[in-house]
Amino acid sequence: MFATLLALALPAAAATHEISAEVGWINSSDPAWDFFSEAALHGSYGLRLGYAVHPNVAIIGGWQHAVHGVGTSGPGVGAASYSEGEDDYYYDNEDAFWAALYTDQVTVGAKADFQVLTWLHPYATVQAVGMRGLLRMDDDSQDDENLTQIELAGLTGGVLGAVGIDLPVPLRVGSTVAIAPYAEVGYGWLAPMRLDQVGSVQFAGFTGRAGVGVRF
Repeated sequence: MFATLLALALPAAAATHEISAEVGWINSSDPAWDFFSEAALHGSYGLRLGYAVHPNVAIIGGWQHAVHGVGTSGPGVGAASYSEGEDDYYYDNEDAFWAALYTDQVTVGAKADFQVLTWLHPYATVQAVGMRGLLRMDDDSQDDENLTQIELAGLTGGVLGAVGIDLPVPLRVGSTVAIAPYAEVGYGWLAPMRLDQVGSVQFAGFTGRAGVGVRF
């Protein structure tokens, strides 16, 4: 106990520069999201960069990309057809079209941490979020040159806050370079993203990210 209190009381150079690959998610309870995914969350992947401006504070920025609803992995939209079989109605996928939402997120914020142990750095972060979405609707949303494809773009922005842990492991004893997995959970809110006459979709709720990178 005394050793832990002493470690917390001592100045700690916990914040470092970083380059990381990460995955993330944010919840969405918006009924419009059902158009793209059966799961009530928006998953993404990307990169995060960090630059230490203080022994315990770093400026971080990131980019994440996601695609939801592409091809048969998403919910097809078609007219119901009558059947005399076991089920009264079924969806005729031959007449269906597919809706896919491509998103890119950019985040900028600050991360404050401290060193509990050499390999354990809890932190808190607050970040501004900008998101661009591209809605594609046609019979093959993966074909960029499909003449029947409809594309609608939208923008939104918001904020997220989270707490997490870094687990840096030095490449060798005494090295200032470390491999560091991390994980964080929190809450995020983005304003509704308007997609022209089709409507809007909103992301808001619990959020999380996890990744691994190099600290130096």
